[in-house]
Amino acid sequence: MLDKEKRERIFFLLFLFIGLFSLLIYRLYNIQIIHFETYRNLAHKEHLTSFYLEGERGNILDCNFKKLAVNVNTKSLFAIPSKIQDSQQTAHILSSVLKLNSTELWEKLNQKSAFVWIKRKLNDLEVEKIKELDIEGLDFLDENKRYYPKNELASNLLGFVGIDNQGLEGAELFFDQELKGLPNLVIMERDAAGGKIPLSIQGSSNAQDGNSLVMTIDEVIQYITEEALDKAFQKYKAKTGIAIVVKPKTGEILAMASRPTYNPNEFNHYPQAIWRNRAITDIFEPGSTFKAITISTVLEEKVASLNEKFNCNGAINYHGTIFHDIEPHGLQDFTGIVKNSCNIGVIQVGSRLDKEVFEKSIRRFGFGALTEIDLPGEVSGLVRDSKDWSKISIASLSIGQEIAVTPLQLVMAISAIANRGILMKPMIAREIIDKKGNIIKIFKPKPIRQVISVDTALMMNEILEQVVIDGTGIRAKVEGYRVAGKTGTAQKFDFSIGGYSKNKYTGLFVGYTPVEDPQIAILVLLDEPQGSYYGGTVAAPVFQEIASKVLPYLSIPPEE
Repeated sequence: MLDKEKRERIFFLLFLFIGLFSLLIYRLYNIQIIHFETYRNLAHKEHLTSFYLEGERGNILDCNFKKLAVNVNTKSLFAIPSKIQDSQQTAHILSSVLKLNSTELWEKLNQKSAFVWIKRKLNDLEVEKIKELDIEGLDFLDENKRYYPKNELASNLLGFVGIDNQGLEGAELFFDQELKGLPNLVIMERDAAGGKIPLSIQGSSNAQDGNSLVMTIDEVIQYITEEALDKAFQKYKAKTGIAIVVKPKTGEILAMASRPTYNPNEFNHYPQAIWRNRAITDIFEPGSTFKAITISTVLEEKVASLNEKFNCNGAINYHGTIFHDIEPHGLQDFTGIVKNSCNIGVIQVGSRLDKEVFEKSIRRFGFGALTEIDLPGEVSGLVRDSKDWSKISIASLSIGQEIAVTPLQLVMAISAIANRGILMKPMIAREIIDKKGNIIKIFKPKPIRQVISVDTALMMNEILEQVVIDGTGIRAKVEGYRVAGKTGTAQKFDFSIGGYSKNKYTGLFVGYTPVEDPQIAILVLLDEPQGSYYGGTVAAPVFQEIASKVLPYLSIPPEE
């Protein structure tokens, strides 16, 4: 029989065991029942890693649905730091293969995170080399990479995207909301050691592809335009080259080219200054091309008639300032002063205009305001209020000085003359479509206003046609078609000397064809061409080359 002391010890141990067992039961109940959700979430966090990948971006297509910007499959490299055995050696190896900073790679590989990006969107050679290394803790995920199959073609217009396929320049930026897809949540399950469990990568059901943009650009016309512009740009070693092709009746942009240019597939290899679309971001004095605006205003306001004669002796003193011409043109009629691009004659008729009336007309043509084209970076140019004009401003403006315009503004203004006086908003987008080809949005031509009367526009047709028949624009002639247009040779203002440069010019030609029923308007600009610099010499032939190929391509029959 147990003595009293032993029985007490046994009862004590029994009660202690019952107490500990009760605490254990309570603890298990607390974990598995009361705090079940909390601990389950903690467990998930230990074994699941999630991150977002961008949805597939919509394509950019030309007006005939030819692909200008598409997506291609590519691989992105990531690491699971806990699985990397020698982070320093691995960083050194990856640095030489991927051309990345070794120190930055080492810092990534030593993070406590379960997942780190090493490099996104590798090229095929990089993927092959990484696979050959067979380093534990490195793996790939499939992503989409933006690709421009035509390389430099229309690059300043299209722009490009960043590493996450977000638009950074051009149409890619302006239409980013329409093009980008909804992000895809990727969940990766890993084991206790941090390794990826096979077949554990999955995406959420919220992922959605972006819509595609159908542009007004015609790939063939864009190629024709760029080829012609590039030849002149290189021949004359110009600082800048710009060419635009427009449908005057609708405002649709068929081609828009800039030089110098770049390959958007490798945009980061080029200076940022080359990325911009100079047709809308750069401003120039229009020079003698602006005489078409002056003469249109003179005819509209009826301050001169077609039968009047004007004498040019090579110079004119206007309020104490001497304006010169290339040569004396003698006695000439109204049409003669335009086709000969006579400064003296145009100043004589332009000075008859009231300055408020002239300013109003300039602004009606769209100068000094944004055209509101669907592209980023457009500037409004420079048109001063008439109250700020000097005593010689009307004379200067009459011949295209004291004003700065974008190439797009200028070609749209001339297109208004071709379109019987109606200024159109420039169109760069035709429609937005989804992945199945269903139309989401349609962009329609938009008339802005009647700039000049139909009668004035028809008179300008005849006058501007003479410029090409036997005037300064004779090299813009297109066999079988009637062409109207205006040359321009703008002396550039040099701010370092506070006056116009003696050796820097901008050569321009802007015109349209066929005269009777204009189907295309074209602007060509070469900034600071070397050697010859007259618009009729450097720019008009580019117009001729573009028009002579585009007209047959559009099945526009010859007139003669």
